[in-house]
Amino acid sequence: MQNMIYLAETDTERACPIEGVTTLCPSDPDRLRAIEAAQVIFGNPTTQELSHAGALAWVQMTWAGADRYLNGKFPPNVRLTTASGAFGETIAEHALAMLLALCRRLPAYVRAGQWNDLGCEKQVSGATALIFGSGDLGGSIARRLKALGVHTVGVCREARRRREGFDVLTTLECAELFLPEADFVLCALPHSAQTAGWLDAERIAAMKQDAIVINVGRGSFADTDALAAALSNGRLFGVGLDVTDPEPLPQGHPLWTLPNAVVTPHVAGVSFGHLTQTEEKIWAICAENLRRYLQGEPLKNEVSFR
Repeated sequence: MQNMIYLAETDTERACPIEGVTTLCPSDPDRLRAIEAAQVIFGNPTTQELSHAGALAWVQMTWAGADRYLNGKFPPNVRLTTASGAFGETIAEHALAMLLALCRRLPAYVRAGQWNDLGCEKQVSGATALIFGSGDLGGSIARRLKALGVHTVGVCREARRRREGFDVLTTLECAELFLPEADFVLCALPHSAQTAGWLDAERIAAMKQDAIVINVGRGSFADTDALAAALSNGRLFGVGLDVTDPEPLPQGHPLWTLPNAVVTPHVAGVSFGHLTQTEEKIWAICAENLRRYLQGEPLKNEVSFR
């Protein structure tokens, strides 16, 4: 039988519901000793914790993104899988909430604190959305926007394959061509060398003056200061960010107080202690992958470091 542990993020987390998996909280005095002996780890151990793992064969994350392990410090010959597929619904709802709020100027009305008409709004129906990412997250966003009458353009690696929820597909290399026509630009991409800094001041200037930017992917995608400058100069209608660069967003940054901006502290995809539905999806993915692992079948969401 494999030596299997779950590394909880907080001391108040519920125990892993998978039979045979021991839960270890951050304050547990046996945590490091357990990591040293573990063959299978569920959770998101730091690279420092992984440096002590002498018997490890597989890490099953409870996050969708493996960014913290893409720095070359992940142990060689150890398999890595993510919980991708568990977060699409919750992140899409968060993105949609930001978008609708900005279209109707709700953040500005809340901050105004008085009975004043703040002017024109934006209609969602009939708009065009450029969505960076067409996997679980981007697809979940696209399907919801389609239901509201939005024309959806998805940015992905392979634009020839049909994907539900998208009217048009394009690649990152060609995405710039769609910027001038997009009413909404939404990012649901993981971090990569190709996407980092993509939405810079020059590309923001190429967008519609009343466009809205939503980022629920990774903060590195967009130049945070350039977005703030554009809003201050009336260049954009609104910005909604659940992720920023740097993160956390420093106190005193203009985006905290601009009336047409919404900033949340990377909570669009939170699960444990927040949404039981997402927790159940995460554990279902973990349990299915454990079954596959024990039976020698291919694992879902396996990360390639090549």
